Parts: sequence; structure tokens; C-alpha cells
Amino acid sequence: MSTEEEFQEKLKACCKMCLICVDDLKKDRDVENSEFNTTSFQETMVNLGKILSHNATKFTISCKPPRKPNDAIHMISEISNTLYRLVGFYNMIPNKSGNMYKKAYQSMTRELLYGVISLCSTFMTEDNRRETISFMVPTAALWETCKEMEKLPKNNKEAVLAAWKALEETLKDAKSEVHEIAAGQDRSEGYDDNEGFDDETDLNEEELEVAKQCAKLVDMAVFVMQKIERRCIRESDHPSIEWLDKVYQSACALVDGTDLLVSQIYDEDASTMRHEVQKYITQSKELVQVAKQQVEGEHLAWFSMCENKYDSMEN
Repeated sequence: MSTEEEFQEKLKACCKMCLICVDDLKKDRDVENSEFNTTSFQETMVNLGKILSHNATKFTISCKPPRKPNDAIHMISEISNTLYRLVGFYNMIPNKSGNMYKKAYQSMTRELLYGVISLCSTFMTEDNRRETISFMVPTAALWETCKEMEKLPKNNKEAVLAAWKALEETLKDAKSEVHEIAAGQDRSEGYDDNEGFDDETDLNEEELEVAKQCAKLVDMAVFVMQKIERRCIRESDHPSIEWLDKVYQSACALVDGTDLLVSQIYDEDASTMRHEVQKYITQSKELVQVAKQQVEGEHLAWFSMCENKYDSMEN
């Protein structure tokens, strides 16, 4: 018959195993598997998520006080074995499946591991009253994470489309902010967060003109991102995995550049901002040039028009 002390040791061992697996996820494995099927892999991982969710339910029931250490230890082994299978399958994803596809599964696997750590930690106490109050919170969180596995991408295209939404939301926020600045609606109340009163935060006429140019550029970025999402990715039957990774990387750089550009408007003088604007135009053109690789006809003409527009805005 197992004891409470043995149960506690098993909990610690499970958490340690999870932390080792989390670190292991950071390794960049050069995996090759010519028979790998991204769709069937997604189905396998979703099914393992259902098993883990069921494990979590039985684990919680067996661990809640008053518990039988023998039953609880058995369920720790069950949940550990399912995690081993999940991590093992993740490590089989080949590079050819696409960066965003692999990152989606990496992120989900990490969340599952941390979810199990949180659940195990709930029972690492001698205070049964505390356990009764708190154990359902991490259990429900793990259930939700397992349910989210049903949304995992079946291919790199789906992975990029899902991640693209977040980029567009960030870009739209930046658009709202820069338009408020350009319209003079986002001025400081005369106080600096770090140094108290500051009467130098309003933009002068020259700086305001640069802010308006920034607003126009961000507007164009929003349109370009929308066009790429629809015409180059969503409506394209078979965009190459390499191109998908490349366009997403370029879009990320532009969105990061947008955040930086907008945040610098109040911090830098007009001369410095003009230099930053030129850098931003270059980033914008790079994304357009990647997009042109995936389209033809009228859509190619549209992106070419954008590129010409950026050329006219330089210098």
C-alpha cells in the first residue's frame, strides 16, 4: 500500500519530468520524415488531447482529499505516459512541415506541460482545505487547453492564417494610435510617467507632419496585410511551405517595425523620425516583394502599384 509521502514524491517527479520536457522543446531538431502527413498528425494530437483531458479528470478525482495514495499514484503514471506520447509525437515533426506549423504544436505542447505542472502543484500540500478550494481551477484550465487542441492547424497554411490574425490585430491597434497622434488627440496631459511635469510632449508643426506621413504608411500596411491574407494565402490552393514561412517572417518584421515607428513619434525629433520613416518604407516594400511571388494578373498589378507608391514616398 502506497503512502502519502510516496504520493508527494510522485507529484514532484511528474513536475520535474514536465520541466525537462519544456526545456527539451527549445531544441531545434533537424527532423526528416518523407512520410509525415500534417493532417493525420493533427488528428493524432487531437486524440491524445482527449486522452489527456480524461486523464486529468480521473487524476483530480483520485487526488482530491480524502485520497487513496495508491489510486492517485496510478493516475500520475497515466498522465505522465500520455505526456510522454505527446512530446514524443511533437519531436517527430519534420522541418519540411513549415515553421509556423511546428511552432503551433510547440506552443500547445508547452501549454499542456505547464497545465499539468499547475495541476500537480495544487496537491503538493498537507492543507487539505486549500486543495478542496483550488484544485478545480487548474483542472478546468487543462481541460480547456486540451479542447483547444481541436483548433490545431492541419498544415502550414492554416498555421500561418491563424497567426496572421494576431498580426493584423496588432497592426490595427497601431493604426488607431497613430491616427490619434496625427489628429492631435493623443497628446500628453503635461506629465511624464517617469519624471513628472513635462511641457515638451506636444508635437510641433514639423513633427506633426511626419506623424501624418506615418499614419498614411500604417494605413497602407493594413491594406497590404489584408490583401496578402486574402489573395496570396487564403484563396491560393497550394502556396509553398517555404513561401508561407517567408511571408509570415516579413509580415512580423513589418508589424514590429510599425510598433517601433509609432512609439518613437513623441520620443524622437522630426529629423530622426524621417530616417525611421525611410526604414519603415523599406520594410513595407520587402513584404510587397514577397507577396508578388505568389500572385499574377490583376493582383500582381495591385502589389506593383503599391511598390511604386512606396518608391514615390522615399526621400
